[in-house]
Amino acid sequence: MKPKAAIVRGTFLNAYEMQFFEPLIDRFDITAFGSMRSYHDTFAFPVKKLLSPMDLPEFPKKMAILNRLFIDAQYLFGLEVALKGFDLVHTAETYYHYTQQCLSAKRKGWVKRVIATVLENIPFNNEGIWGRKRFKKRSYQELDHIIALTERTKIALLLEGVDEQNITVIPHFIDITRFAPAKKREKNDRSIRILFCGRLEGYKGVYELLYAFSLLLKTYDITLTLVGEGSQKRGLQTMARRLGVEHRVFYETASYEDMPTVYANADIYVAPSKETQTWQEQYNTTLLEAQASGLPIVTTYSGGIPENVGDAALFAHPGDAYSLVQQLRRLLDDPTLRETYGKKARARAERYHDKMIGAKKIEEVWSKFL
Repeated sequence: MKPKAAIVRGTFLNAYEMQFFEPLIDRFDITAFGSMRSYHDTFAFPVKKLLSPMDLPEFPKKMAILNRLFIDAQYLFGLEVALKGFDLVHTAETYYHYTQQCLSAKRKGWVKRVIATVLENIPFNNEGIWGRKRFKKRSYQELDHIIALTERTKIALLLEGVDEQNITVIPHFIDITRFAPAKKREKNDRSIRILFCGRLEGYKGVYELLYAFSLLLKTYDITLTLVGEGSQKRGLQTMARRLGVEHRVFYETASYEDMPTVYANADIYVAPSKETQTWQEQYNTTLLEAQASGLPIVTTYSGGIPENVGDAALFAHPGDAYSLVQQLRRLLDDPTLRETYGKKARARAERYHDKMIGAKKIEEVWSKFL
């Protein structure tokens, strides 16, 4: 009989992460636990949905209110009972409320082992709400093991007092057969297409990207496509009009199934994230997809990005539109350099980011505790 493993992700249950758990179904009897409004809910293993405060419709200051009522709103009603009989539970983040529920199920003898993946890479972050320090302290004491997304995450955990022996660094992975270099296009339009995918928020550097694009458009035949939604979409549209570039800036949304085509239609990928006091890029899945798609990349020194792309990208300074201009100009001026960095990106994806590599690493950790 295969060991029973539960993956608990609540509202954040998603296809981006689950794809490198799916190859484990031959070795483990896996069930994922999400909320009623999880990002995705169809995988190679079954999903059980539970009610969560996160499922409530949006209202002003929703998260601020819910997090203070629940300490953390990532709570799943009935989770502890639902976990009865599982050999191993794989949760996420030390301060999420459902992680505390998993540990309570372990205390009651309903599950045998609990491990957690941690993405947070700022030491002592997410502690402003009463009760979260207690949540984190309990997690460090009772979790059987922690998987850190990056070395930067590991350092944050060490600073918070976690024993290094209890940490394994395992990044994220993707299906490099789905995201692959496109065939050379036959096109009459010679415009070079610059692509950004992600949340349209200030911390993603989208305004700096727009400013850089506006400056480059004076010299180059280029377009900019922004794929995603966010609170700054209207502001970006207004700014594009003020800059006089709205006719060359396009806004799109796409399902995860359609994302390979989105990358295939691009020539250069840009991820210009910048840090705030309470956030820095944890890894950035779109950079994995862009690498696998063989795109030349311009990004920034933010959080876990350098660990993600290695030497397979050009780096600009975070929050610096002129620095973006300089690095993009290098690629725009030199088709050979674009091809070189596209090949470096694909080679890195094949060597480090294949989901089968990730599945093996996860299996090694799970097997230690079964």
